Amino acid sequence: MIRQNELNQRKSDFLLAKQRDLKGECEGLDGKRKVPERLRKFLDWDAELTNQLTSLMQVKLPSLTKSETKFMEISGSGYIWLPACAILYFMHPLVPKQLPVNLLIAFLLDIIVIGLLKAFARRRRPPTSNPDFFKSIGPDQYSFPSGHASRAILISFIFTEINPLFDLGYLNLGVSLLLWVWSFSVCFSRILNGRHYLFDVLVGVIIGFVEGFFVSYLWMSSERAENILNFLSDEAPEI
Repeated sequence: MIRQNELNQRKSDFLLAKQRDLKGECEGLDGKRKVPERLRKFLDWDAELTNQLTSLMQVKLPSLTKSETKFMEISGSGYIWLPACAILYFMHPLVPKQLPVNLLIAFLLDIIVIGLLKAFARRRRPPTSNPDFFKSIGPDQYSFPSGHASRAILISFIFTEINPLFDLGYLNLGVSLLLWVWSFSVCFSRILNGRHYLFDVLVGVIIGFVEGFFVSYLWMSSERAENILNFLSDEAPEI
């Protein structure tokens, strides 16, 4: 009964939002810019497909609780991973300083790319009674593309393709599998929690892979990262 009530509430929210946005999206994504008719139809189709997918997953996975999806959502937040870079930095020499420096650069790249795209697209988030755990501010209040999706994919790419956590074959395979399961679980959680439409997440996934390949070319060696840190701290490099 509770599950059915949730499905009915989501359908009701979707219909109300569709009626509300018909006028707004004809004028523009933010009420100021005119949206082309084909784009508006695509956005409506994306919203309807997202609603159907969410309803199907709630029926097929009735044991999946809001607590579990919320945990996955939080685990992919930048509010968690940015401080994690600082923690990894102070774990030296257990963790090479190269890792947090490169991670920070990767996260800053992701923030800039996602922030610019959101500021340009300004797509409204789906109507939902499930607010994000962290309050959305600035460009992050918009829906397209999903920053959680790009960040989760980028993290998994870094720790499996660029800087594997383990060198042992079977252990590395197991950890890599867990990381990719986690990253795609984060992506699905954004849809199930009503934070993004399906297209937002798909584009976020693509961006995450593109960023991963780009970061692989920018990845700094231990010596270069150490020199940068010494320069910033005004310390003379060891000879």
